[in-house]
Parts: sequence; C-alpha cells; structure tokens
Amino acid sequence: MARPAKPLQPTRDERRLVLARYFIDAVSPMLAGGESYSDISVERLITTVDVSRSTFYSYFDDKADLLRAMGEDVTQDLAEAGSHWFELGLPADREALRAALRPLFDTYRRHQMILRSITDAASYDAGIRSLHAALVARAGAGLQDHLERLAAERPEPELDVQRTAVWLVWMLERGLYQVVAPAGPDEVERLLGALVELVWRCLYA
Repeated sequence: MARPAKPLQPTRDERRLVLARYFIDAVSPMLAGGESYSDISVERLITTVDVSRSTFYSYFDDKADLLRAMGEDVTQDLAEAGSHWFELGLPADREALRAALRPLFDTYRRHQMILRSITDAASYDAGIRSLHAALVARAGAGLQDHLERLAAERPEPELDVQRTAVWLVWMLERGLYQVVAPAGPDEVERLLGALVELVWRCLYA
C-alpha cells in the first residue's frame, strides 16, 4: 500500500506556483525595462532567480510553460481583485463602487508587464491563448453572477446579463491594457472615476 502524503505537504502544482511567483518578481523588471519576454533566455531567468536548470525543467517544460504558470498566479490575484466588485450588492453610492473597482486597477497595474506578455503571446501560442481566454471567461462568469444578483434585488427592465457581462469584461480587458497600464497615477485616478461613472449610470443609477 502506498504511504499517504504527509499532512500539509505541498503538491507539485503548489510548488510550481510558488516558484512561478519568484519568476514574476524577476521577470517584471526586465519587461518594464523594455525587453521582450521572447528575448529573455532560460539561462538568464534561472540565473536571476538562482535556481538550477534541472529545477527549472522539473516544473516547466519551457519558457512558454513558465509564462503560463506566471499567468495562472496572476489570474488568481485578478480574480481576488475582481471579487470586490462581483460580490458587491447594490452599492450605496459611487464611492462604494469606486472602492470595489479600485483593487482591479491596482492589481492589473502591479502585474501589467506579465499580462502584456500573455496578451502578446496569445497571438501565436495556443496554450497562452487558452490561458488568456480562460482569464476573460472567469471574469465574465463572475460579473454575470453579479448582474443576476443585482436583477434579483430590484425590478429592472429585462437585461441580457450574459451578453452584458461579456461586453463589460472585454471593455475592461482592453481598457486596462491600452489605457490604464501606461497611465501615470493622476491619470489613473481620472480613468477610474470615468469608469465608475459609466458603470454607475449603466447598472446602478
């Protein structure tokens, strides 16, 4: 009979995720400096993080697999950030909505370089493309649940919640990528305010 795993012993997937977080901290400054992820060698990656080549290949098939692992970790952070909005009931005012949307802005900007690499790689890598699609689908499902709860809380004209969620999530995905990521702190605050007003008028006013 096989010996049971030790209590609280991390699984391989959990160790892979922890290692991916170290790589996120190492890769993000390189990307912020103008380098392309495709141009960063495995040798440089493992030297920066100070792991052996054998350790790297024990957890990742190649650089694309590492990017997928980093994306999985970032996706978890984004899902947690989005939950502040998706789990919100009918907000009392615009400030409550702003507080719920701010973590999404902050988290996206913190991980913007990895997310940009994922978006770029999705154009030619099927695995990354699937990861990107899953990220958007997860956000869409969370927002759809929110809209369904909202519709149940108060009488509303009939709303196609599924397609409304798809439109809003893709608008946010492109807006965060194209507009919010490169903006300075003051402009980010103005962009957040504009989004709050748009969402408030569309969904809550």
